[in-house]
Amino acid sequence: MAGTTRSTWIEAWGGDLVPSDAARRSAERAATRSRSVRYYGREATARRVSQPEPEISYSKALPELKVVSRRRPHWGAVVIALVFACVLLGVCIVAPMLVSAATTEVESAIGELEAQQQELAATASALSAQVSALSSPERVAEQAIQLGLVPAQSVHYLQADSGTAAAEGDTAVAGR
Repeated sequence: MAGTTRSTWIEAWGGDLVPSDAARRSAERAATRSRSVRYYGREATARRVSQPEPEISYSKALPELKVVSRRRPHWGAVVIALVFACVLLGVCIVAPMLVSAATTEVESAIGELEAQQQELAATASALSAQVSALSSPERVAEQAIQLGLVPAQSVHYLQADSGTAAAEGDTAVAGR
């Protein structure tokens, strides 16, 4: 065997060997790992599948292009915007005027009510003074004399619990 090289001898020796199930699984894992490293490693880039662009054939003639110098305004939108601006301006002017008018009305009503309150207070004061003058003891005594009444000579009090009468100077009326 000296004439044969060592690699051919090893190939001849290993040629009749059958790999086990574990060896096959290990080889499959190694192959899968090397594929994933290639795919997820540095070489992995997003590639777009290039398709040849189809040729476009026009069956009818294209319309002739025109140069437009300026755009026509949309009058409907312009009118709506102007109307909205006028309404908004009117609301901004009219609303404060209405608030001011309502405030003036309320202040006027408050002033009238305060004046009426002062009048009523003066009337009540005058009536109270009249009542005081009419109910004074001197006036009541004067009216009683005009009616023919005279002051009492002696005053007697009736006791409700005993049913007896007691004179004004009596000590039994001490509870009064």
